[in-house]
Amino acid sequence: MGNKIQIQINSKFYFPNQAIQGMVIIEDCEYTLKEISKLYIHLQGEETWEKGFACIESNNFNIFYSQFKLLLDINDERNPEDQKLKIQKTIAIPFTYQLPENIPGSMKREKDFKLRIDYNMSLIAETLKLDRITLKKLPIIINQYAVRQNIIKSISNSHIIRGYLNKHQGISKLECKYSGEEFSFGDSIHLEMIVDLRESKQYIQEIVISLNKRTTIIAKEPKVIIEQISKLSLPGVVQGIVQTIKKSILLFDFHNKMELSTTGQLIKVDYLIRIQAYSTLFNINNNDLRIDIPINIFQRIIKLPDLKFETNQIKDLQQLYDVVKL
Repeated sequence: MGNKIQIQINSKFYFPNQAIQGMVIIEDCEYTLKEISKLYIHLQGEETWEKGFACIESNNFNIFYSQFKLLLDINDERNPEDQKLKIQKTIAIPFTYQLPENIPGSMKREKDFKLRIDYNMSLIAETLKLDRITLKKLPIIINQYAVRQNIIKSISNSHIIRGYLNKHQGISKLECKYSGEEFSFGDSIHLEMIVDLRESKQYIQEIVISLNKRTTIIAKEPKVIIEQISKLSLPGVVQGIVQTIKKSILLFDFHNKMELSTTGQLIKVDYLIRIQAYSTLFNINNNDLRIDIPINIFQRIIKLPDLKFETNQIKDLQQLYDVVKL
């Protein structure tokens, strides 16, 4: 039966709150639908990692689980319109499926902790005996999208500097202004760092800026994995002054380590820009003057030459198939 049924959709990937447009094409309907009472389109998300599994269908804890009825009571004599399906050779059934706004993005990682969030669209048939069978299954990719932001945000930190024999050496301050929280590949993140050493008796020896991927696995014992993507070292700052440093980070996957951010129930992927100011040799607590800036990398919404099923295309299909209007 499988080779007699096709599901065609209008794009390679989708965004939250977007409509999936498609068609179910069924050949030899008189035979294929002989024992079928109803048809459903069913979209389900699964979230897995190597030491746990969640195939979630509960109303309380679902990643995403939804379905709608495609055809009603195909073999019911009280529905003469649907009865026509029994005598037609091949039919095409157009459908539209609206995705929710808060649906997590797809992901797949095969190394280390094997992580996966994926979606499948299935054509489900209900037989005359009320059994449910899957006639066709099609993978769907869902990407969360980056909203262009014209904002400047700021974060700061300060730390008491102690030198040799834990002697008090004043206070160092670090502030950073940054150009938003949501980005896409190819974007630049603009940073303006202000190092204030007016109350410090020591100088900053080195400033290190790194881009890190953070993976959080939510379990009984949550796991957080930090993977460094890139690093930039800058010269230090002398004591007693305020210095402003401007830098930009280009979000480009040079080493094939990056992936899109997503937030599921078990798995969360985001990124940290870590700014670390190291003071002079005798400061054993120099790791404390640090700023972590959380950001997300999403897909930028672009206009694709997709397979949108417009009215004229449906008319063209009528030359090949009997198009059923729902």
